[in-house]
Amino acid sequence: MFKGSLQKVSIILAATLFVCLSTANATLAASLNDLLNQSDKIDQDIKNSQAAADNKANEAKTLTNQIGNLESDIKTSEQKISDTQNSIGQTQGTIDSLSGQIEAKTKVLNELKAKLNSSLVEIYRSSMRSGFELVLGSASLSQSSNEKNYLQAVEMQVKAIHTQVISAKNDLEGQKSEQEKKKAELSELHNRQEQYKKNVEYQKTSKDKLLDMTVAQKQDYEAKVEKLKTEKTQISAQIYTERQKLRGKEVISGGGSGYPYSSIDDPDAWGFLTRECTSYAAWYLNVVRGVKFINTRPGEGSAYNWANLARDQGLSVSSSARVGAAIAWSAGPLTSGWGHVAIVEAVNSDGTINLSEYNWNKYSYSYRKNVNPGDYGSYSYIY
Repeated sequence: MFKGSLQKVSIILAATLFVCLSTANATLAASLNDLLNQSDKIDQDIKNSQAAADNKANEAKTLTNQIGNLESDIKTSEQKISDTQNSIGQTQGTIDSLSGQIEAKTKVLNELKAKLNSSLVEIYRSSMRSGFELVLGSASLSQSSNEKNYLQAVEMQVKAIHTQVISAKNDLEGQKSEQEKKKAELSELHNRQEQYKKNVEYQKTSKDKLLDMTVAQKQDYEAKVEKLKTEKTQISAQIYTERQKLRGKEVISGGGSGYPYSSIDDPDAWGFLTRECTSYAAWYLNVVRGVKFINTRPGEGSAYNWANLARDQGLSVSSSARVGAAIAWSAGPLTSGWGHVAIVEAVNSDGTINLSEYNWNKYSYSYRKNVNPGDYGSYSYIY
């Protein structure tokens, strides 16, 4: 009975321990899942922000044409300002010249009026004397005849001066009218000049706003990208920390690999995207190992599908580890929705393996030791 009781207690304790460990692992896995989801969201935000920054850069290129047009308009307006300034100078010169002419004409007109008045006075005086008085008042008939001729000459002079006065007056009024027109033209030129200047100011402001707005927005998006990358780095560190909690024996390090690509998500020579785990593994197999491996199913080159890609090319797919082989995991909580692929660098006596890989830590190389492949779900070796 006592022995049986001990066995029951042992079973209960073992079951309790198993439940506790399972619960702890489930909690860690859930936490890791949340971090992976956050990481994926940040990736998408980075792509969106980078796309927006690139879009603003393209807008800036497009705006270059608009800015060029504005600069051309500015030059046209500035030329109009210059031309109008010349017209203003010429018109002012004409007005000044007319002022001189008007002054001279006024003087001539005044002189003519004075002569006309003198002649009219003389005629008036002579008209007050009759012809009989002229004859009697003259010393001789010849003197009387001369006085009559004089009066006729004065009358003719009066008519001539009157004609000159009328002509001078008309000329003066014409010049004054022309001067008024020129003054009105000058005022219009000044108004136009001010409008041209306002146009230039507006065009320059518009150009600066267009450029500054686009550049500023582009910088804002780029700053957001950098901030998101920083958050991504922090999330990646937390993801690794959570993975280490689950896989306590693993040791991860960086280092160099010889992998040649620096750009992200560009097509590589084997049909995969650069700096993803698949591109590194394909590079290793083809270049380091000399094993031909390409993406035989464009659009389906994710790690979870590598076993099928290997079979397409007559390669072995096995559950046995081998140095130099690729190991491909199916999609799962710890390998994201695309799975993961790495290269086996060593097979350890305890059944764990050492791996070299890309994009376990985002877009970077890492060397991971003491990995129990079964911890990350189902997997296959390719060689």
